[in-house]
Amino acid sequence: MLGSCGKAMRRFVSRGICIGVLASLSAVSHARDTSDFQIQGNYSGSPSSLSLNAVITPATVDLSSVGSVYVTAIYGNSTLFLTPAGWTPWIGGAFPSYLTGPLGRTTIPLAANNDVSSLPCLSVFAGYGRDQTDLLLNQTYGAIYQIPASRALATPLPCSTSADADIARFLEQASFGPNDQSIAEVRQPGLNGWLSQQFNTPVTGYGDFPYVPGAASPSCDSICVRDNYTLFQLQLKFFQNVMSAPDQLRQRITFALQQILVVSGLDLNLAYANAEYQNLLLNLAFGNFETMLTEITLNPTMGRYLDMVNNGKPLSSIDQANENYARELLQLFSIGLYQLNQDGSVQTDSTGRPLPSYDEDVIKGFARVFTGWTYPPRPGVSSQRYNPTYYKGRMVVDPSNHDTGSKTLLNGTVLPAGQTPDKDLADAIRVIFMHPNVGPFIGKQLIQKLVTSNPAPAYVSRVAAAFADNGQGVRGDMKAVIRAILLDSEARGGMKQDAAYGHLKEPALFIGHLLRALGGSSDGVFLRSQSTRMGQNVMMAPSVFNFYPPDNMLQSGLLAPEFGIHDANAAFASANFVYQMVYGNGAAADTSVAGSTGTRIDLAPFTALASDPARLVDRLDVLLMHGTLSPSARSSIIGAVAALSSTSDRARLAIYLLGTSSQFRVEQ
Repeated sequence: MLGSCGKAMRRFVSRGICIGVLASLSAVSHARDTSDFQIQGNYSGSPSSLSLNAVITPATVDLSSVGSVYVTAIYGNSTLFLTPAGWTPWIGGAFPSYLTGPLGRTTIPLAANNDVSSLPCLSVFAGYGRDQTDLLLNQTYGAIYQIPASRALATPLPCSTSADADIARFLEQASFGPNDQSIAEVRQPGLNGWLSQQFNTPVTGYGDFPYVPGAASPSCDSICVRDNYTLFQLQLKFFQNVMSAPDQLRQRITFALQQILVVSGLDLNLAYANAEYQNLLLNLAFGNFETMLTEITLNPTMGRYLDMVNNGKPLSSIDQANENYARELLQLFSIGLYQLNQDGSVQTDSTGRPLPSYDEDVIKGFARVFTGWTYPPRPGVSSQRYNPTYYKGRMVVDPSNHDTGSKTLLNGTVLPAGQTPDKDLADAIRVIFMHPNVGPFIGKQLIQKLVTSNPAPAYVSRVAAAFADNGQGVRGDMKAVIRAILLDSEARGGMKQDAAYGHLKEPALFIGHLLRALGGSSDGVFLRSQSTRMGQNVMMAPSVFNFYPPDNMLQSGLLAPEFGIHDANAAFASANFVYQMVYGNGAAADTSVAGSTGTRIDLAPFTALASDPARLVDRLDVLLMHGTLSPSARSSIIGAVAALSSTSDRARLAIYLLGTSSQFRVEQ
């Protein structure tokens, strides 16, 4: 907090509320450690239909102490305090309290689908103290919401920066990063309205890559090999979509899914095969998870990667069906190794040992379910028992190659003998889909990739509940899961100050966020190489466990998955990338790539602000850090920028210093 009354209370200072109080306390030090208190605003909707709660969690040392809770709203020259009788104008003297008594976690409903669009810039604050002096001395208060302007104005209102910062934070989680255009697109409909719009935005896919045979012909030169027998063109399209695809939410969710439901080009490097799989994920991202499990199971690229394709029935009592896909489907794609509670915590037996989700007999049962399936036949060719490699379309089944015996699956479920291959597969997927682990297992991983690496158990539980029932009795609705993750109180509300909150931006997110914020454009060539140098060669995960394991842990005991690929080389590569974009003018077009345009950022908007270094830094703070740049860093950067005379040099230095900072790399 900044200033004599703290950053969140500067509006109070201007009205003389705490100057006199603090003058008498200027020589008094904090009497106790209140650093772990939390003031949070939970809100959803738009200014025309706003739902808002204040959540106040006192510091541990203050729990159960007698004190007061305060809520105030400032609009223009008016200051209001919330009391049990409603909002009361304040004209000086003691602060009216909302409640007084033993202090504990308190949730205060402030608005329920209310229209507040006529009150742009109204700011709401909340706090607590053993008394008013204690509130101000220990600064146990915070801003919980500021109503943005509901329409564009010729002269921006003073709340526009704050409103933009909050939207920018949402877009860091729901897209590949905010820019001026996307912030404007969210501002009018609000967060929930924008999600609805994105759910209905047409898919920006990877196109229809042409079929090529499994091995390149002698006439296929180096460019032909690069474009068809590597994922080069597919990776370029990925970064083009990162930069400019209008369906940003779908692109971001698919990026998360492709790292959970992994297929890697290290094993199968045909561009058309991997394009089929990536297009499948894009099309299924907002559908039902049961459908997603079914379709990835029957996708020939996945079939090849995890050995389900051409998995024939056992021919003797000593023969076995291939277990690879069955094992990874359970362990990584759906339920995990151990029985989970709805909040993601592991269930244990009486001795404290984790309870396994399945055993080897269950794996064998599922492996026998997944027998008889082969590649789809090429157009005009009759299907055989074992079709040759071809990756367009679903796999097909030869019933004579399917194990028709009974099969024991999860939780003692037995599939009867004599079922068709399609019936066996549908029943097996349904058994997995209905397992109580799926919601918390998949939900937690999506939270980690979109919002925070260490979600509270209650957060995981709420997302798992949305997976179990979308509110209309439907299980596995991905739209409901996505809304639950992105609109949850732990994702939204005031700026998060807990050091354990948030996550490291993995290379693709780091690159996308920086360039989108800076008005960048790219053909993907340079971005592909830079992401690889930072440790993430997209779509080329080193194993089915992805680029980094979801349980990667720091020495502090905190989960930090992305740190699994962050080392000194990655740190230097990311700094060099920012330098090249800012001072090296990006990258020129690659003449070997048809239609190449190179990679650039647009400095003009920031150069135009550079005559006022503070204004320049604050705008970059909104776009890159959603307004969370620390006061000391802000002061240092403004000073360094102001020391330069050229506005273009000022803009470059400000971008470089913020873009290479740890505060930008760690998203909170």
